Amino acid sequence: MGHARLDVGLTTATARTIWGSGQASGRAEQVAQRLGEAIRLGLILDGERLPSEIQLSEQLGIATATLREALATLRERGLIVTRRGRGGGTFARSPHVELPDSPPWRLLDFSTHDIRELGDHRAAISGMAAQLAAQRALPEEIANLYRQVERLRAATTASHRRRADTQFTIEVAAAAQSSRLAREELALRAEVGDLLWLERSDADHEVSARSRAELVDAIRRSDPQRSRELAEQHVAADTRRLLAARLELDDPRLHATDRIRRPSSRREVLKRITAQFEQIFVSLDPLAAAFAELAGGADQARPEGLPKLREIIFEVLNTHNGLVAGAGAIAAPETMPGSRYWLEWWWTRTSGEPEALRVNLDPAAPDFFDYTSADWYLTPMRTSTRHVAGPYVDYACTNEYALTVAVPVTIHDRFAGVAAADVLVSNLQRQLLPALRTLSEPAVLLNSGGRVIASSAPQFATGMQVPLPGTPASAKTPGNSPGQTATRPPINWHLLPASGIR
Repeated sequence: MGHARLDVGLTTATARTIWGSGQASGRAEQVAQRLGEAIRLGLILDGERLPSEIQLSEQLGIATATLREALATLRERGLIVTRRGRGGGTFARSPHVELPDSPPWRLLDFSTHDIRELGDHRAAISGMAAQLAAQRALPEEIANLYRQVERLRAATTASHRRRADTQFTIEVAAAAQSSRLAREELALRAEVGDLLWLERSDADHEVSARSRAELVDAIRRSDPQRSRELAEQHVAADTRRLLAARLELDDPRLHATDRIRRPSSRREVLKRITAQFEQIFVSLDPLAAAFAELAGGADQARPEGLPKLREIIFEVLNTHNGLVAGAGAIAAPETMPGSRYWLEWWWTRTSGEPEALRVNLDPAAPDFFDYTSADWYLTPMRTSTRHVAGPYVDYACTNEYALTVAVPVTIHDRFAGVAAADVLVSNLQRQLLPALRTLSEPAVLLNSGGRVIASSAPQFATGMQVPLPGTPASAKTPGNSPGQTATRPPINWHLLPASGIR
């Protein structure tokens, strides 16, 4: 606790690192979040005394009352401690999540899919920064990188190691001559926070320092390809560790009724997954019927049917709360009078309240949402059967990674559209992990095309494509010709032991 206070407050560089190029908002929660991230990252060291409230509020550009509220939040979270008397003040207290008796509950905020996506993002930024540094760094910048490696190697406390490693990544981006990459590196570090150093031993720290030194060697040799590879490998190792740690955690926030009961075999798990989706199909049947009644095949759609349709949509969202994140009806072209394309879709915001989906249905617009090309629309249209599409990135609507459960709607034997619901993969994973972890060995849930939906094996991340047993890696799942009725079930998934996947 012997760190001297800087009378100038936080250094300008630290303040800009915390807030980017902008200024703090007037919201105490955001101020608490950013300051907490700075403490977790080691930008404000463990035991470091914070500036006075007046100094800090002036430097952050916020009201003193807002800062006091933010500091109270940090005090409750154990990230700062205030002591009275001579030598007193407010001091940063870095979390020691690496201790075995302190479970990293903050990991529960991330699904395994979230961790994989964060790893993808970090690899893209760190890899490009390293590649450009190898092409652009001057000798004095390379010398500074070596000094950062030595600081990292010499760091002995968790807080100092976090700070040194964070500073190293920023220095690589600086050597790449890119302030944007430096800001992005910091934003990603802030998002994952102290979890990157979860359960790292002294031996792990030494391995990390060696890998950083090897990266600087590659930058010095002006080898952009090797530099990128080393940076991406470092991120991949971080991601595997986080995935393994997350897979070991039970989520106490899941109510018993939200979990799949503890199974005895992979077959039982798959059976219960299928049963869950069957319940969603059952909930969509009234929605399909209400949409068929609304469209009606008449010259004019019945306006009184829309409130009823919305009531059923809200009921689907409520019934499957925590799993289904969006639901609605989508019309085939020229089905609804006065509208070539039409949909009524609601999705659940973070607040839990449904919000109408807003998309552009004008075919002449550059952002036209042509839903007729989506698998969740095409397959029910071609096969006249229920279907589960995905997982896929729903970039045209909510930009979530989702599965879509769809039921075809017919009017007078004519395809009129679908009633559907979106299941977020992250929600599904949270519910599946407790069941997957009870199996005798790690298992991987794959869709009919061999894409990973969920896994209890960290080496198989969501979205990966793996060959199904007996299927060549290049083979694709055949589709059905227009008008052909499929004989396969709507959920044709596989739950395989990880050891059996090559």
